[in-house]
Amino acid sequence: MTAMTTTPRPITSEDLYAIELAEDPRISPDGTQVAYVLMTMDRDAYEYRRSIWLASADGGEPRRFTSGPNDTAPRWSPDGRSLAFVRAPASGTKPKSAEERDRGVGQPQIWVIPTGGGEAHQVTFMRHGAGAPVWSPDGKTLLFAAETGTPDDQEVDDAALDGKSIPRVRTITQMWHRLDGHGFMYDLRSHLFTIPAAGGEPQQLTDGDWNDGSPEWSPDGSRIVFTSDRSAERWQWPADSVWTLDVASGACERLTDEALGCGAPSWSPNGETIAFLASPRRYSSGHTDLYTVPAHAGGEARLLSGDWAANCADTCISDMRAGHGGAHLYWGPDGYHGYRLYLQASLRGSTQVYSVSPEADLSPQPLTDGAQHVYGFSMTPDCSAMALAITSPVAPGDVYLQRLPAENASNTQQKLTNLNAKLLSEVALATPEEFSFRGADDWELQGWVMRPPQAQPGELVPTILEIHGGPAAMYGASFFHEFQLLAAQGYAVVYCNPRGSTGYGRDFANAVHFDWGGKDYEDIMAGLDAAIARGGLDANRLGVAGGSYGGYMTNWVVGHSDRFKAAVTMRCVANAASFFGTSDIGWWLAVDEMGATPWENLAQLMQHSPITYVADIHTPLLILHSDNDLRCPISEGEQLFISLKYLGRETKLVRFEGQSHDLSRNGHPRSRVIRLNEITGWFARYLPTH
Repeated sequence: MTAMTTTPRPITSEDLYAIELAEDPRISPDGTQVAYVLMTMDRDAYEYRRSIWLASADGGEPRRFTSGPNDTAPRWSPDGRSLAFVRAPASGTKPKSAEERDRGVGQPQIWVIPTGGGEAHQVTFMRHGAGAPVWSPDGKTLLFAAETGTPDDQEVDDAALDGKSIPRVRTITQMWHRLDGHGFMYDLRSHLFTIPAAGGEPQQLTDGDWNDGSPEWSPDGSRIVFTSDRSAERWQWPADSVWTLDVASGACERLTDEALGCGAPSWSPNGETIAFLASPRRYSSGHTDLYTVPAHAGGEARLLSGDWAANCADTCISDMRAGHGGAHLYWGPDGYHGYRLYLQASLRGSTQVYSVSPEADLSPQPLTDGAQHVYGFSMTPDCSAMALAITSPVAPGDVYLQRLPAENASNTQQKLTNLNAKLLSEVALATPEEFSFRGADDWELQGWVMRPPQAQPGELVPTILEIHGGPAAMYGASFFHEFQLLAAQGYAVVYCNPRGSTGYGRDFANAVHFDWGGKDYEDIMAGLDAAIARGGLDANRLGVAGGSYGGYMTNWVVGHSDRFKAAVTMRCVANAASFFGTSDIGWWLAVDEMGATPWENLAQLMQHSPITYVADIHTPLLILHSDNDLRCPISEGEQLFISLKYLGRETKLVRFEGQSHDLSRNGHPRSRVIRLNEITGWFARYLPTH
């Protein structure tokens, strides 16, 4: 008998519930196991579930290791016998008494579990919860950051314990007082703590009217490196410096210039040098560089990345995860130059792992390659092996193991998980085709076309131009459910990285300063024209969509061109003047990106504001916006909607209650599916495929 073959079906918005994601892979000290976080969605409860799993380097099926509803941040003890992690309680868990509140009931806390078998035990009981744990070199102590202080209007919290709900009154005295995805944060401060790994009383190491974070132990355990902004500008132009703390005396030293905003500090094995990532405090383009600095105050920081075009961080975007994961730097031995540094870096649409010598003027060496996005990695202490979390345009992501030290990009990667095998066997996915084109100033730029899987050769298909956010980010070799969904509906998807994107050098990223809606617009339109010139795309049936900066640019595009039949703007910017005082970063955008304040040069801000050109928008425009978006406030979408309705134009506003700027990546699962359906429904109405 002949085996039956099943024709792959188009991917749907509901398939979002079936996608599983691997996060934060952590390799054991001996390189034999990888702990990772498995994220799934509970379709019935509309909730995310996260648990820690172990995958063996010898192969075999990974096994679930923790049982909590929300376990994250797995960290191996130095001897590999224990795993510390952060457990958040089930949604809706709240303290019922002052004692429970003071012990952190309802907050994420650090737990420890033996890796050889046994029950997990809770280590911290911090009132506001605890951050990711860091093991001391001797394995006896855990280091972490946690919020301290009393929330503004304490009476509200006291009343909640008795089941009463009263409105909070907030007293704000600083510019930077809230953060998208977090909420108000002006009344609490993050500081460093230690606690015995076996449990006990925590010891607070830092204090003051500033925030401390990203702590790491020195190799001998006598000092701690961390980041903190203790400058006079910290509530207006926040940017962390690298600091060290002497554990015995509590004395702190600042190692870096306050003109830099620093992160991911990491000690060299001999304890003499600290590597870190940094960008300028002011007028930063989002381009991140790699530095080293002597581990004692008085030395000069040394720039290692120089003219390297890569961004020394993961800036490749996707709609499968929020943010890009924490940056990590690792030091390993090098027989020729003492040590090597290992890091993620984003270059021309791909995020890979690279190594670089801090002692010699050598070019960074890629350790991974191909059309992929390495969105997480960790290394053994001797850097002989690394765990990788890798996605591609046709795979949401899996965990891999790669052995070193052969320094070339052809090292064999051993796949440890196959998380979405069933779904991927059922659906037909589109594979993007890369192309290059000439933008404004005759710069060579990078773009992609994703044609519908069912499209016939030579068939002209309607096309949607997608524009990324940031602009300090990049499209690349990552899985995008939204793009795949549009392709499944019969649309080609065109996307590119215009000036302002990361991954193409410092000057390229800086080129959008004071010119939003200028040559970046020309770059994007040149990319669309170049894609059409390649053939197979219907130039008379075009749509456009984008979120955040991409939403700004979508508004700008339809205010300056009538060639699009339909448009979708998401979490957008419409008015730079109002944005100044309503966004959590509004003044930064106005001053450092557009070069003006509303009272000094209102005309400059309005020149770069899409709302100025709203009367020229004739394209049917769908506006998607979250009402708890603190980055691009709901008022931006509302201004656009009311103006277009007043003008009698085709528009609709879909408002997502309680969601943040990251709706498309980590918002409420049901809201994410509705969002996708709204996008496809709008294009189906105004840009039908048949």
